[in-house]
Amino acid sequence: MKRVLLKLVAVFEIVSGIAGMYAAWAALIGMAPSELAPMLWYGIFPLASVFAGVVLWRVSRFALGLSIVIQLLQVPLVMTERFSLNLGALMKLSVSGVWCAGDCKVRLVLGMNFLALLVFIILLSCRSEAQTRVVEAGEVSSI
Repeated sequence: MKRVLLKLVAVFEIVSGIAGMYAAWAALIGMAPSELAPMLWYGIFPLASVFAGVVLWRVSRFALGLSIVIQLLQVPLVMTERFSLNLGALMKLSVSGVWCAGDCKVRLVLGMNFLALLVFIILLSCRSEAQTRVVEAGEVSSI
């Protein structure tokens, strides 16, 4: 069962990464809101998500750690007038609150992406399975 969950997480990371790269590209050429491109690090973060999904699918040694980092970076949602941390902008299930100060001249949005948090918890619960798969893959490749 845990192997299936790891494969599903890998597919999720690949699909969401491809969607993010498309969104960043669309924002750069004017087909999508321009604030989307810097929010996704101009496509670098979605590319990292695709890479994490591929290495997780292929059972690489550092795949689980990379996937955990990718998911953790998508959990928080912080937005101000000049700063935005919303790496899970496209595929998220989030709850956020807006705080205004001084007649809303200073606006702060804080939230949490529960979809990324769920995937993070799945990755942590499958950690022993992933480590076993890496050992098995290492034994097969050394023969």
